[in-house]
Amino acid sequence: MKKTIKKYFALVAMIAFAAVGITSCGGSSGSDSEADEIPTDGLLGDLPMLTAKYCNKIVDLREKLFSGQLTENELKETRAEFDETEKERDAKLLLARQALNGKEVPIEVQEGLAIKIDDKLTISSENKGAIFAVGKGEFQKNFTWDEIPNISIVPIDTDGKAIELDRGSGGLWYKEDGKTSLYGWKNGTKFVINAFISVGSTSANSRNTNEMKRWAKLAKFVIMDGNSDAYKKLKEQLEADKKAEEIEAAKKVVGEK
Repeated sequence: MKKTIKKYFALVAMIAFAAVGITSCGGSSGSDSEADEIPTDGLLGDLPMLTAKYCNKIVDLREKLFSGQLTENELKETRAEFDETEKERDAKLLLARQALNGKEVPIEVQEGLAIKIDDKLTISSENKGAIFAVGKGEFQKNFTWDEIPNISIVPIDTDGKAIELDRGSGGLWYKEDGKTSLYGWKNGTKFVINAFISVGSTSANSRNTNEMKRWAKLAKFVIMDGNSDAYKKLKEQLEADKKAEEIEAAKKVVGEK
């Protein structure tokens, strides 16, 4: 009996230790059926759907592992299922990412903003980490220190809504020669655009179903002035949409329609 108990707690400890490296999906992310309903005919193909689908599965298995209600054999079986799900997820995300590599994404500059874009962005998704849409541009005036933090690369969906607004201007800090410079925001300076796409990363946090629904409708990126009325309206709309999503999720929890 004592040996059995020791084995049981040893197994629990092993799982707890391994869980440190488990991908976090930011809590409950939605059901499999909800993920399956995410469109796959957009610019990002089936990658948003797969990201949400496997995040949901990982969350469910993680909760099962730490429920405290499993026997030793059930713990072993669930851990094996967890490992197999991770392998399957990594394989499917890799293939979906590779299918996007080199695909073009439109980009625009907000009217009145002194930035010129050379062409469309091209998706770079060869590595396992973050996915970027990459392009080139040129500053058409000397930007001041007050202006720099307020320029953002905003992903816009097919309805004209912002998909997310928390990535800032980081994608414009790289000069064309690959060197970063806080003093490179001068008239005529050419730069590389790295627009962040929050899908398909096996180490991403909070990749929930609602977020992936938004990314599935990606239409373009727009470089915007964060102080403009247009940007503020997008922010208000996104916050309202997220609030509505939270309320809808809460209704499902308590069984309301």
